[in-house]
Amino acid sequence: MVTADNLNLDVLELIFTFISGNDLVAVSSVSKSFLAGVIPCLYATVFFTAKHAKRYRPEGGIMSPFLTLRNHPHLAVHVRRIDIHCAPFIAVGQVDPKFLSETADALKACKNLTSFVCGPRILPALLSSLQGKERLQDVHIYAALTTTQGEMLQKITTLRSLTLDYPTWNVVNSLTGWAQSLQRTLSHLTIFMSQEVNGILLEALLPLLPRLRGLHVIGCSKVPHTVVIKAATTHTPSLREFSFTIFENTPPSNLFCPPTITLPNLRHLAIDVRPTSDIVAVTISSLFVSLTSLSTLVLKFADRQLPIWSSVVDLIAPPNGITMPLKRLALVDCAVSIDMVGKLSSRCQDLEMLEIPLPIKDIQAFTTAISSLKELHTLTDVGDAHASHGPRATLARNDVRYMMQACMNLRTIVSDGRMWTGRPDFFIGVTVTPQRYKANATQHWFSPLKEDSYLS
Repeated sequence: MVTADNLNLDVLELIFTFISGNDLVAVSSVSKSFLAGVIPCLYATVFFTAKHAKRYRPEGGIMSPFLTLRNHPHLAVHVRRIDIHCAPFIAVGQVDPKFLSETADALKACKNLTSFVCGPRILPALLSSLQGKERLQDVHIYAALTTTQGEMLQKITTLRSLTLDYPTWNVVNSLTGWAQSLQRTLSHLTIFMSQEVNGILLEALLPLLPRLRGLHVIGCSKVPHTVVIKAATTHTPSLREFSFTIFENTPPSNLFCPPTITLPNLRHLAIDVRPTSDIVAVTISSLFVSLTSLSTLVLKFADRQLPIWSSVVDLIAPPNGITMPLKRLALVDCAVSIDMVGKLSSRCQDLEMLEIPLPIKDIQAFTTAISSLKELHTLTDVGDAHASHGPRATLARNDVRYMMQACMNLRTIVSDGRMWTGRPDFFIGVTVTPQRYKANATQHWFSPLKEDSYLS
């Protein structure tokens, strides 16, 4: 007789890939065979977040998952991803040395690591443990390093994706040398908030990366968007993902020949718009002229009270019926009127995901404006609870049910730290269920969603 306990271990492992979180822990305590089957899934990804850092006590308290891996090295072979969001401190500016020791030892034992994310400034203590990881492909780090530490980082030559947050001049200056080692593998490069990156560096760096399919240069004040666009279109014409910042002090472009993005394969575009003057609307509008294959558009503005310019909306959804095949649209840190929402909805019929500030007090008019989006399945509220004085109205259960009933395929709404999911109900139309939701703290706003990644 076949029972769950005597199923082949490979079958159990395949079943358990559909389970996550605390459910995996519960399954592991059913039986010894279930424990053996669940361990590869349970240890495939190791997170350490602010919640863990607050509760971390090396002696007599909550221990870190890295201590478990250090004490049981046989478990480390299952680890594929390590994601460190936060680190515990014993004093202001001083990370707990025991945590650093545990993490370094555990990292050294994870021979099959493929992805490493390190948000806090603790990378120097872990660099030696990152060496020799032949399967490591994705790295996202806080790159404030010395010259010697930067040289150790360059020894990692198997990367497909590299994200550098706040890189120091030592790291920036070594990028061209590192790129020569990565030119056969690197397909995704992100440089976030660097005062050292300039046009000369980009012109020298990008020709060395012929396989690049994703380029994100955000918050780098010494490289204007015109320079980033020119370098990208010249040296990496096969880009599928592209992000850049438009600054206040950007030199005015030629009105008769404004910059355009001529990237025929571009699917994901994110623009960080810092200026608040109307003239920047002309700049943004000119960028969209040749984009006919765009699937995702993310626009982030500098003033939450600033109404989005109608000329920009007209370029996103032109009235002549020739539209970009947008599947996902995000308008962040700006004010979007109901009329603008209606205009977008009537001209972007293929939208599946919409991220926009929700007018909670005028939710019925907003729902009417988006009701024509037959393919919309996910709606995310990107309004800031601290943007206005006094308490902010929150989305109620009846509001969620009303929206899901009005929009044919809408089944997920994210707002105020909750994710509402709906399922059809014969008696009341839609049953809605809320659960806690917290966005990934280490994922940048301009990065493509996992399911929208266009890298090959």
